[in-house]
Amino acid sequence: MKKILASVLLGLLSISISPIYASEHPGQKLLDDGCQQCHNNGMFSRPKSILQSYPELQARVEFCDSAANTHWTEQQFRQVIEYLNDTYYKFPK
Repeated sequence: MKKILASVLLGLLSISISPIYASEHPGQKLLDDGCQQCHNNGMFSRPKSILQSYPELQARVEFCDSAANTHWTEQQFRQVIEYLNDTYYKFPK
């Protein structure tokens, strides 16, 4: 009986924890660590965004990367762009 209860509890714990890790986009942590010093998430969801296209988003992230001195790799740069686009902007690529 104790083995069954332990198995059920372990199963429930793994189910409740896994969505947390599965839902975190790799670009989210980079954004939180590198961009939040100047921006909060409200900036990305304001009604009158200065960004109107995916290329403009790429250029803006490149500018901010340089200004914030984040030293991201090309892959990290792409992850931040994808996170911002998937979460806030939804521009066609």
